[in-house]
Amino acid sequence: MTNGEMTSDAAEVADRKAGLVVFGILQICFGALCALLVPLMLLAMLGALASRQGSAAPMNARMMVPSLLFYAVLAVWFIWMGIGSIQARRWARALILVSSWLWLICGLLGIAFALVFLPGMYEQMGKSGQVSPGLAAVMKYVALGFMAVFYVLIPGALVLFYGSKHVKATCERRDPQERWTDKCPLPVLAVSLMSGGWAASMLMMGCYGWAIPFFGAILSGSAGAGVVLAFMLLLGYVAWGMYRLNLKAWWCAVLMVIAWGVSLALTFSRVNLMEFYEKMNFPPEQLELVKSFAQTQTPGMVLFFVLWCVVALAYLLYTRRYFVQPEQA
Repeated sequence: MTNGEMTSDAAEVADRKAGLVVFGILQICFGALCALLVPLMLLAMLGALASRQGSAAPMNARMMVPSLLFYAVLAVWFIWMGIGSIQARRWARALILVSSWLWLICGLLGIAFALVFLPGMYEQMGKSGQVSPGLAAVMKYVALGFMAVFYVLIPGALVLFYGSKHVKATCERRDPQERWTDKCPLPVLAVSLMSGGWAASMLMMGCYGWAIPFFGAILSGSAGAGVVLAFMLLLGYVAWGMYRLNLKAWWCAVLMVIAWGVSLALTFSRVNLMEFYEKMNFPPEQLELVKSFAQTQTPGMVLFFVLWCVVALAYLLYTRRYFVQPEQA
């Protein structure tokens, strides 16, 4: 390669250290905001325990635990990723890019879900007298606007920035050491991280009575806990095996998605969503709030869940190219 060619290549790839610092600071701010929500939710839990008597108090407080832990995990994640971005670490770029893609895809699916179901829910709130019809309409548009910003625009900006070849080259130049994220293709790493996160999050189902749809029935209690534990073990195997590019783990993931889709379709074709919420030990006031919604929107929920499984299966089929037969490994 001539000196002229080297100069040309260097000019094509710009240093993005300043951008990495700016985006890193923004993510640290997101993390700090999430961290601030944790004590606020703790105060709300204490208030619920202090202001209510009987079985309703521990139930409401217990059901707030998953949200509290969710924001605590988000706080740690954003602050950790922000520091890694400021330091231009290769692992930080990879994890931010993968998680931002997942965030964006889930956000788009969530907005599609909201466009179908939110209007009916807020309309019912207006008709029931819980809020005025005008306020219900405002709440609907505010909710959709919030989702557009936090579930599409923000992750979209992260995807565009961290997916840039300039950012990739900057991180590789400033952090030349090979990292663990370099040992797995990013599309496969996304499945591995999502499987591991899903497995860990299933522990929170204990706050909802271990209720889980299972091939035509809603299991709860010890039976539901047993099924949840089995799913967690399988998801843990998929997370580790996918990272190792194990073809058996890929097949396990495919079969799990198919089984999950069939289970949801069978269950909610026979069981109303209201029965599911009752098994989850929702407080009576919350059950009353979602009663009309659950009775009319069950078919739409089934369709949404099945479409989600179709998208997940299509993505798994896309990642098949990164796996080889055991004898070829």
